[in-house]
Amino acid sequence: MLGRAGTRARAVLAAVILGGGCLLGAGCAERGPERPFTPGGDLASSGARADPSASAADAPGALSTPWAQTVEVTPGMTVSIEWPAGLDAEQQAMVKAFTDGYVASWKAVVSQGEDDGYLAGVEDQASRDAYTWVRGFVDRRESATGSAKLYAVRVASVTGRGAEVDACVDESGVRVTDAAGGRPVARQPAWTRPPAAVYLQVAAVRKGDDGAFRVRTYMHASYPHQRAKECRR
Repeated sequence: MLGRAGTRARAVLAAVILGGGCLLGAGCAERGPERPFTPGGDLASSGARADPSASAADAPGALSTPWAQTVEVTPGMTVSIEWPAGLDAEQQAMVKAFTDGYVASWKAVVSQGEDDGYLAGVEDQASRDAYTWVRGFVDRRESATGSAKLYAVRVASVTGRGAEVDACVDESGVRVTDAAGGRPVARQPAWTRPPAAVYLQVAAVRKGDDGAFRVRTYMHASYPHQRAKECRR
């Protein structure tokens, strides 16, 4: 079932994807203010090693093999990204629009909204959703620590300038903290605990006149939706 803005989300996804790729169906929802960002093989079992020094902007030019990347959001918080093999340069740019936005949104949270770079990678409904999510942390005077994971990332479909990017997201390693003291809050939100902590994120991205891809719409499938079950390891 789609969230409050579900009808609009369906329309945007349809306009971008034109019926191809992922049709989430019942159980899908746009990410609301309390739904973090918001994404199949297991790269960890392939022997690929994470590069702790890598940044989200340093993805390889040609992904012929799976590649693991660990991005430091801030001391004490990281995002692990498992890049799939077989992405051409255009597809890499599509995926990076999502992964960069995910990392940037956490940077906004831990900076209490001072780092607003995440807004450069979103537009339309995604911009409003992203701002609302970050603002929720700021208003509650909350931050975050720990580690989030993006895996099973794929470009589900491409139509013209638009594409759909799907990714599994695991936020069971994230802890919400008090922004002032850095201590974990007593009542951690449900999305930090399995099964809610693992979900499928869907991003509708579009290439602008400047050649950059930006996310226009976010949707997610949460457990027990079948698509979310596919993200369980």
